[in-house]
Amino acid sequence: MNEAKRHHWRPALLATAVALAVSGCITELPGEFPDQESLCEFDAGREAARSASAAAFPQPAIHQMMVNGNVVWTAAAGGQPLLTPGDTVTLSGEGFGAGTDIDFSKIMIGNTRILETDLKMFRQELAINDQVNFETDEQVDAWDKNILSWNDGEIRFRVPEHTSGGNLIVQIQKRTGYNESLIHPGEAHNVIDAQTSRIISDTYEHTCDVVSQLSDAKATTPISVSVNNPGLDNLISKGRQVFWSYDYNIGVAHSVRKLDWNAIFSYKANDPISGGKADPAKLFGAVKNVRGEVPDEAMDDVYFAPYPMPTPIPGFLASSPAKLEGNTRDSGWAGYRYAEASEPYKGDGEWIGFNCASCHGHKISYEKAPGLNVSKVIPGLPNPNWTMKWTVLQTLTNTFDGIYTSEEGPSWASGKADVAKDMLLYYMPAGAGEHNMVRVVGEGSHTDNDYQFSPIAIPNVTNYMAIRRSLSHTESYVGFEGSYIHSEEPDGAQGAMSKEWLEALTAYMTTLDSNDDDLRNAGLYRWLKYNQKLDGQTGSSGLSEGAFVQSGWQAYPQVAAAVSRGQTTFERDCSSCHSDGVGANTNEKMIRLDEVGRFFTPTIYQKETESVRATFLRDLYWVQNRGLLSDGHVRNLEDLVNPDRCAPGTALYNNYYTLHAPVRPDVGGPDHVTGFPDLNRKGDVFRVPKSKYLTKLDKGYKRNLFITRHKYFVEVPWDKEHYYWDYQKMRAEYGPAEMGTPEPIGMPAAPHPWCAGSSAESADLVQYLLTL
Repeated sequence: MNEAKRHHWRPALLATAVALAVSGCITELPGEFPDQESLCEFDAGREAARSASAAAFPQPAIHQMMVNGNVVWTAAAGGQPLLTPGDTVTLSGEGFGAGTDIDFSKIMIGNTRILETDLKMFRQELAINDQVNFETDEQVDAWDKNILSWNDGEIRFRVPEHTSGGNLIVQIQKRTGYNESLIHPGEAHNVIDAQTSRIISDTYEHTCDVVSQLSDAKATTPISVSVNNPGLDNLISKGRQVFWSYDYNIGVAHSVRKLDWNAIFSYKANDPISGGKADPAKLFGAVKNVRGEVPDEAMDDVYFAPYPMPTPIPGFLASSPAKLEGNTRDSGWAGYRYAEASEPYKGDGEWIGFNCASCHGHKISYEKAPGLNVSKVIPGLPNPNWTMKWTVLQTLTNTFDGIYTSEEGPSWASGKADVAKDMLLYYMPAGAGEHNMVRVVGEGSHTDNDYQFSPIAIPNVTNYMAIRRSLSHTESYVGFEGSYIHSEEPDGAQGAMSKEWLEALTAYMTTLDSNDDDLRNAGLYRWLKYNQKLDGQTGSSGLSEGAFVQSGWQAYPQVAAAVSRGQTTFERDCSSCHSDGVGANTNEKMIRLDEVGRFFTPTIYQKETESVRATFLRDLYWVQNRGLLSDGHVRNLEDLVNPDRCAPGTALYNNYYTLHAPVRPDVGGPDHVTGFPDLNRKGDVFRVPKSKYLTKLDKGYKRNLFITRHKYFVEVPWDKEHYYWDYQKMRAEYGPAEMGTPEPIGMPAAPHPWCAGSSAESADLVQYLLTL
């Protein structure tokens, strides 16, 4: 076992660990995670079938619907069919294509996507010495797909248990080719099935797929259907418990890694950067639970029998085996829950871990109607104040493992050394996380530290169910339902959620758009007022937010006219990626890294796919508060669409993408964002403070060393106090050292190099975006 792995061991418990090894517990990884570059092969037959299907692409149309063999709807007669979960629906028509494996197709009923792929859940294990989670090839559960058969003239599917009704739409996209590999030019880029990418086995046969290029979408005319689903309310209630009440095994995992959440939430943890005791609300955006502002499940005790996922962490003590069920209770903070568990070194107890609501919960106050004020935590919206600062907090006895450690450097700064990660973690942009910095080089995890600074913005998931390519993975990831392989894994989450609870969580996720109308109207009202357009566009001086929200923006002709003009610009400049037939505002195209670019280095998932998925657009006034694009570096919608951002040499471009002494903070659009640390919000180049030190043994030296091991942080002559992020250096050099490409991939001049055609159109375009 190498030294990088040894740092997790507690010497006093070495004898216990030896005994566990003898008793059959897994102490070290049994092998390596599958490598897609060596494993995956090009499937010429499959691609030929896709090409043949793409050669003909008529408009799809539904002529008839049968339920369990009985005709319930025809295009001529119309009507509103009634469905029941478990029914077999047969759609007859034309232009349906060759099915979901050949084409990139989907069926929606309201907010529910008809599952296209079998989900398989595999047994999770923990390599105790390495503290690395992996999966075996033992399947422990499954969620079978709902698509039963599919050809050009007929589709058969089973109505899911979590369906609530709405418009039935069949959407077809053709796979028109595949992205060329950046690592192996001239070849297709293949990726491993994300469902099984954590299986370590010498015998398991992994499957792969290319990163398909997609056509624009064509969809059938919507058919309004109702669903008789008496079990839906109970299913949604269970899903709400998972979202707000379950800790995803994080609490016990963090305890093992010596993070003391009790001290943090008791204001007893020390802030090693700013000094003093840490305030969870100010430091990492934690929100106090208030009855009525959060669901009851966030505050009441919830007993899970069984837990949604079993913990792979073994109970070391004979009297305390790993718990398969238990009680969870309120910590006082939204998204942070106590959960009963068996801690290997401490036995039975309860520990605080975080859940969906900590990152995907944004507290908003607005006027819903005149005199009616609402304040609540909106589930699904990204928390713009969530930060990685919790990782560096200390008590007298505990510091999170991996923050102060000895580890190897990257290829461009090799050599083992003591490092301190706290400064860089502390200045990670708010509203974003880093997948692998808290891990240690050489642990063996899929997400070991790689010395590539790649914050990823917390996504908005209020309208997520239409998505197949989840977390920027390929279509093999099967959307939200497959995302139990979650990016929290480096911080401690582990295991595949069981079908029972995953289906319940999916049902709850279909309800998260219930606040969207209010959010759109309140956001648009505030934007109009801030930009002094409210009186002119509404024709009413002193119009209140409550009156605007109650009436809706469509009630004001001049507001609607500006939105319509913005929509015209959107359809011309944005719809090639952000238009579809199911209301997600994305066609899920995977744009290659050298075409879309990125301000910070690409994430592990983006490197694996060598691309970034065209994101979905929703609630953008509130999403921009954590910054825009996949790394959150654009601070508002005005800057995002402004043509100057895409044009080198302009003041706005230079402000974002070149090194220079700080300029006026008002260069660019209004600063809605609370994302970058204060020093970065008031300036214009992302930067991190340097630390002072006397010797190489000082923490300051170790902090600086860790930062400078990231090759695109540089020193500048006009500021001796900070390291600056050099975007131009990154886009010129990125590739060979980070991905193994034969030469730099050549990112575009600006990340997401698509802006409005002219500055005159920008304001109307932003106004339209605020209605999505």
